[in-house]
Amino acid sequence: MDTNGLKLIYVLKNGQNVKGEGIYEFIFSTNPDDLSEKAKDLNWHLPAKDNANPPDKEDIDLVVGFKTDYFRLICLHELNDRKYQDGYYRIHAIAFEDEEYENDYDIDYDDVLVFHFGESFKDVENKLYKREVIFQAKSNEFTHANKIKFNKQVAE
Repeated sequence: MDTNGLKLIYVLKNGQNVKGEGIYEFIFSTNPDDLSEKAKDLNWHLPAKDNANPPDKEDIDLVVGFKTDYFRLICLHELNDRKYQDGYYRIHAIAFEDEEYENDYDIDYDDVLVFHFGESFKDVENKLYKREVIFQAKSNEFTHANKIKFNKQVAE
């Protein structure tokens, strides 16, 4: 899949599964500027929580799923005191790492994950790669490297 030209337009938090993993969708478009005219219809001008809708299917070019319990993201669409339009204009991040989240892993990272509207797919991929998260094109998912099962071929 060619990811050149894709820009991040929405990070949707879908909740948490029974394993305690946060479930997210990273939504990309090749024409993020087209959303400025549709922002009002998507309720991006209202407080984001319970209002800010993801873009319509015709504005989405790629959705990449991601499940993790290594870190938590706070997504702009969850916030009461921000408009999603603040993310569109890059006044506020559309998703950022919850620094207060505690997990069972002994992980020390220098940088907090922050994702902005209009970031290239490659930039998002590189940020996640620093956390050992790899894009799996076959399944359109970001996956922690330690959860990827490689097919081992035994030489005869």
